[in-house]
Amino acid sequence: MAKLTMKEIAKLANVSQSTVSRVINGNEKVNADAVKRVLDVIEDVGYVPNSAAQTLKRSQSKIIGVSVTETYNPYFVELIDVLESEARKLGYSILLHNSKHNPITEWESIQNFIARQADGIIFIPTGEYNLKRISKLAIPSVIITQNYRTLDSVSLNHMQAGRIAAEKFIRTGHTKFGFIGTALDDKYLGYKSLLYENGFDFDLNNFIRVEESSTNNYLIQQDIEAYVKEKEGQLDFTCIFAGNDVVALEFLEMAQRREIRIPEDISLIGFDDTYLSKTMGISSIHQPMEEMVKTTLEVLIDRIENEVSKEKVNIKLEPTLIERSSSSFKKL
Repeated sequence: MAKLTMKEIAKLANVSQSTVSRVINGNEKVNADAVKRVLDVIEDVGYVPNSAAQTLKRSQSKIIGVSVTETYNPYFVELIDVLESEARKLGYSILLHNSKHNPITEWESIQNFIARQADGIIFIPTGEYNLKRISKLAIPSVIITQNYRTLDSVSLNHMQAGRIAAEKFIRTGHTKFGFIGTALDDKYLGYKSLLYENGFDFDLNNFIRVEESSTNNYLIQQDIEAYVKEKEGQLDFTCIFAGNDVVALEFLEMAQRREIRIPEDISLIGFDDTYLSKTMGISSIHQPMEEMVKTTLEVLIDRIENEVSKEKVNIKLEPTLIERSSSSFKKL
């Protein structure tokens, strides 16, 4: 469907053109029902504000909008740094927003990128909430670090990452396995599947749940301590795979407080291979960050500058394990 003007959007939504303008610009002083009608029409037609659309046709702003879910995790700090550096080499600058895991904030960020006439968008989604409406926009968008088939994406093979961690633990003689993270995600599924293929079941009692709202070390620490307290300090595993280096570090520090020896009592593998794992000697699954960023930019800029196939590009890079002192890699 061809892109509509704000006047045509207003007519379809049965509101004034000024109301459409206020909704697009994130003005909160708009009736909720009117907002819903306008957003429903926009979602149906994949509307891009005229000024942005004209700019895309006329020239390039050389701006790439970047939306991340958090800036607390050092992995995202490093990712943003590499993104900015590599984009600059290609003649682009980035406009950064932090959605803080909030889909409403995420959509406001997307709208702001359009209003600022960005040439394209790179983002880490808060979930599937906005993917359908983003897929209908005229502006090219690429997901980074996660894999979704409805949009171009460049990510790590998270299933394989979990399998690598499980394989290392099995090869070094472990038979009781733990996992710590925010959800039973692809890393967990890969971990569990490799265990199953080798005759082991994963006991969900050994899953330490860290809530997604845990956005600082203290809250993560509280989640871990609550689990350990419930188990009365008796952990029924000799190895544990952490969903990221932040939670791996907090597990390590909990162990030190309780005089649990790492790796002698419990072997630990983190995920992301950030400076935390490097400085604290935590074994970690390495994500090839530069390759991921360069590939993402290549896909996006190809969409911006060239007439390319509309078929979605979904790339999964391969992980590797960087071994450090937090894991015992000698046969038990």
